Amino acid sequence: MKQYYADRHAQHILQVVTPVAILILILMIWFFLSILPRWLLWVLTVLLGIAAVFFALIFLPLWFGSVSYTVTATHITKRSGIVFLQEQVMRTQALQYSTVLRTPWSEKTGMNFISLHAYGGTIYLSFLRRSDVEEIQAFLQHTVYYQAQYDVPEEKISKELAEEE
Repeated sequence: MKQYYADRHAQHILQVVTPVAILILILMIWFFLSILPRWLLWVLTVLLGIAAVFFALIFLPLWFGSVSYTVTATHITKRSGIVFLQEQVMRTQALQYSTVLRTPWSEKTGMNFISLHAYGGTIYLSFLRRSDVEEIQAFLQHTVYYQAQYDVPEEKISKELAEEE
């Protein structure tokens, strides 16, 4: 069993990008919606500013602190949430395929994502370190796809993985 967490580099990047994006949005509102009354433009500006501060300083740190991913030979679990905690569990036997998305400079930004597709559902593992993505990908290839191809019992794979560590 291995536990993974979201990369804090991604949190810091999102905390910087959020106010910049909101500032651009506010400038666009003032430019394109200048026909609106001034008081309404100021209300929109204040509301968007409050939303940016809330998202960057409160929501992002709480969410990044709560998200965790657990990968075992039998299950993959995602736990996240702030007020309402959500837990998604997928059996590795049900896994059909996975997709890895790496952004440019992903080793520095932490913007690495894995989507795990199973029978009727998908779990997204977001904002992982690049090394964690490669480790999970290797684990899935060794455990899930190797097992499906050669129909090896789960106990044997778990035993082999324990011996490797």
